[in-house]
Amino acid sequence: MLVGKLLTGNRERLVVEVLDKYKGTRSIDCRIYKVLSDGELMATADGVTISPEQVGSLVDLLQEAVKKAREKEGAARS
Repeated sequence: MLVGKLLTGNRERLVVEVLDKYKGTRSIDCRIYKVLSDGELMATADGVTISPEQVGSLVDLLQEAVKKAREKEGAARS
């Protein structure tokens, strides 16, 4: 089930999907897709598949990364 797409480059998209797995378990897939010349998307090997239970930890890590990136931006401007 498609959750959404994020523009990551001129010819790339980050696609987030919920995947149905073996015996009804589900996972979250975040994968880079290439945009082909006809506009179609083709999945690449670049990405990660995690369990729904891991999403909170991933969000925490991403928030920490944003905080550190902003700290470095501020230090560079000083």
